[in-house]
Amino acid sequence: MRNKYNMISKSFFCIHVLTLVFLATAFTAGASYAQEAKYNLKLATLAPKGIGWAMEWENTLKPGIIKASNDEIAFKTYYGGIMGDEEDYIKKMRIRQLDAGAITGQGAVMACPELTVVELPFLFNNYDEVDFVRDKMYPVFDSYAQDHGFKLVYWFEQDFDQCYSMKYPLETMKDFQKARFVAWYGPLEKKFLDSLGASPVPVNGPEVPSALRQGIVDTVIAPSVWVVGSQTYTLFTHVNTLKVRYAPGLLVIASKTWDQLPPGHQKRIEATRSTSLRDFINNTRDANAKSLQAILKYGVKESQMSPAVREELKKRAMTSWDKASGEDFPEDVLDQIMELLEEFREGRS
Repeated sequence: MRNKYNMISKSFFCIHVLTLVFLATAFTAGASYAQEAKYNLKLATLAPKGIGWAMEWENTLKPGIIKASNDEIAFKTYYGGIMGDEEDYIKKMRIRQLDAGAITGQGAVMACPELTVVELPFLFNNYDEVDFVRDKMYPVFDSYAQDHGFKLVYWFEQDFDQCYSMKYPLETMKDFQKARFVAWYGPLEKKFLDSLGASPVPVNGPEVPSALRQGIVDTVIAPSVWVVGSQTYTLFTHVNTLKVRYAPGLLVIASKTWDQLPPGHQKRIEATRSTSLRDFINNTRDANAKSLQAILKYGVKESQMSPAVREELKKRAMTSWDKASGEDFPEDVLDQIMELLEEFREGRS
């Protein structure tokens, strides 16, 4: 049995630094109060104030928007879930209690259900495919989001997610079938877990760390930066580093708020995608890579899955595509993405 106290003594510094740099250890209350401006927008996010994705918002995305508006836009940012969970954000934006939300993959598919398609298991093989599809499909999903009452200002990401388990090596199909998985991403995630014969347990997003510590669940699909920031890395014994799904994130503004901004501001804000958004995405990917290395250095073991089991898992997981297509997202959206992926892969080959 692993001696965690020895592992802590060897790796505490690495984990501690990453926790400070990438995410907070808990959802902490607080708001960033905007100075006087012509357009004062209220934005909510689950990200804790001061570090991690919140820092990228403060240092990269927000300054880009403010500059694009000639300092006429300011934000009051509610961090750490003090305005509720992402379902609450969606509801509050609809009734104008909030103007904007920086949301995870769960909230993304609430604001734009058609975007569920990009979370299909094993849809993308790498970042290059993601970037190609994002650039091509941005107008499509922006149009869908506006149909639901939101402007898709930025489509960023959580990154590719991995499977972390407190009990099982996650090296065989039986390991997956014995695990009690956190299920908080919506219908597609449940279909995916059902296709594996796993046991999905519904848990509200902010309650996931508590559910893990209480033993209500023992396995989670998550980005490594979340595992470090939530300090749940101390609970896990194994990580399967297979990139089971891509998880988007969004910055959305309520359409009624967006429509009140001058057209010039709107165009300049959209133009920042080529600079501010790219920096945000690159920093997120770097943070996740470093977090995963820190988790492995701490002593969480990397699962060793045979090629045969890997192919069986993928084959089973992809049966969820047919069940979700036409139900969780329009069939033609998946067709468009598959055509783009075929184009990209043929070009690469």
